[in-house]
Amino acid sequence: MVFTIFNTVAFRSEDGAMWNIAQPDRRLSLTTIPARLFTYLLENADKMVGREELLNNIWDKYGLEPSNNSVNQYISLIRKSLSELGCDEEIIKTVPRMGFYITGEMVSRNLETPQSVVSAIAEAQPAKQQSRLRGWYKPALLAFSVIISTLLILQPFRSATGRLDYSFPKSTLFKIGMIDTCPVYGLSEGSPYTAARKQQLAQELSTAHAPCINNEVFIFQSGEHYAYQQSGRAFIARCADSDRTLSHFSDCRAVYVFAK
Repeated sequence: MVFTIFNTVAFRSEDGAMWNIAQPDRRLSLTTIPARLFTYLLENADKMVGREELLNNIWDKYGLEPSNNSVNQYISLIRKSLSELGCDEEIIKTVPRMGFYITGEMVSRNLETPQSVVSAIAEAQPAKQQSRLRGWYKPALLAFSVIISTLLILQPFRSATGRLDYSFPKSTLFKIGMIDTCPVYGLSEGSPYTAARKQQLAQELSTAHAPCINNEVFIFQSGEHYAYQQSGRAFIARCADSDRTLSHFSDCRAVYVFAK
């Protein structure tokens, strides 16, 4: 299996080979244990993987005895290898007292064939041009922020026109959960674990800035750093769903937060 990571680095699980997709001559190989560890994390992308789970599946399962700091040492080695191949994004996130997490949208997988490797090289984009943009502004979050900013600018003119509603570009919203009687939607589909965490964060922002009002809906989006480490950016909007189709909103109250 070949994993494509952040559209920048390819990793072959069978032999631990890693290379820069745009520059295939930039390559290195992970030894057995770090290759096995990285494969396990990639196969479980979008899932929180605990330290004990890694010890059981990477060491104990094969009759190996890990040292006290084995997991940290090999995670550090994998991160260094990714950086050496041009991937500056934080692919493996450490969540204190919980474990390690890889965002599923950063990873794709395919069986290695000559055609697939050529396609990956042809479609790759330079990592340095993307890392800052993706790290801080998820495309959906950025687009939605622009829309809401426009709504807030137009809001003062509401009294002059009597009634001003807003039509959002057609897109799919994914239900995360409920805040009291108000449904909460996200801009991307995540795992059950991330949905529960995002609902909790949405509840906190709602309580502080925009409590639920009956028959209105919340739209919430956050970066992975904010979701797990309370750092980065998050956004929540409470809107009236005028026609109950999730495509025509009015009277939006939006909150955008940033935590270092």
